[in-house]
Amino acid sequence: MTTIEFEPLAGPFGARVLGADPDAFTADDVDALRQGLFDHGLLLIRDQSISAAQLVAIGHAFGDLEILPEPDKRHPDHPEIFNLSNVRADGGIVEFDEPQAVFLRGTERWHTDSSFREVPALCTILSAVEVPTRGGQTQFADMRKALSLVPAEQRAEMEALTLVHSYEWSRSMNPGRMNPMSEDERAKYPPVEHPWIRTHPDGSQSLYMGGHASHIAGRDEAESRQWFAEIEAQLSVHDVVYEHQWRADDLLVWDNRTLLHRLLPYDIANERRVMRRVTVAGVDQPR
Repeated sequence: MTTIEFEPLAGPFGARVLGADPDAFTADDVDALRQGLFDHGLLLIRDQSISAAQLVAIGHAFGDLEILPEPDKRHPDHPEIFNLSNVRADGGIVEFDEPQAVFLRGTERWHTDSSFREVPALCTILSAVEVPTRGGQTQFADMRKALSLVPAEQRAEMEALTLVHSYEWSRSMNPGRMNPMSEDERAKYPPVEHPWIRTHPDGSQSLYMGGHASHIAGRDEAESRQWFAEIEAQLSVHDVVYEHQWRADDLLVWDNRTLLHRLLPYDIANERRVMRRVTVAGVDQPR
């Protein structure tokens, strides 16, 4: 019998997990966490100083793990781990316009991880190793609630639309110079289409969009992006956003099917921020 409990966070969604031991998840624990993830959208486990190998093991408790693009950002011993760090291998902090900093600053756009895949991610698990003294929070937006705010006539139009998600396009929108993608990476991640309104196994629906979405299939790109921007501008106006103030040794799990997220700026060229991420692969195409 699992001893896991969920304590709502001070926000419109999300829960702190109590009674969890990430080193010894039982099958009952994993079932409870999976249900809690769908119910709450985001789960927080505090005070988890875990190794890279432990993070991979925790990820595998939820399912198979993705190997992300950008090979230079993968952990040298655990390729499933994506290092979201502004600290170089030599211990120095990146410069503001260095490709690694450009990539990290690109995550300041609303997005959902791996929407550029034919079968996008289930959830992301992020482990905070070092956090800055100011800034660097992560905001999350509940896209189920965001959909409920869409006028009925506009929602009816959206029901018939699909969005083109492209990793190459979203990468090109990062704020500065980055190393070019290899031909192999381009071939591995071609553009895909997903319904703008995603239907979940329980019948609930959410908007499925974000920074990897280039445009509405068959529509003008500029017009599409204006529509995206109008929706994103409303997220912080309404009570759909939770802002997470990171502490070192936080472990955060969030549902990529129902949430968008973005990094808030920090002094990236002077303050250390070291995060380790694993992404749990999805099992179903959006519908």
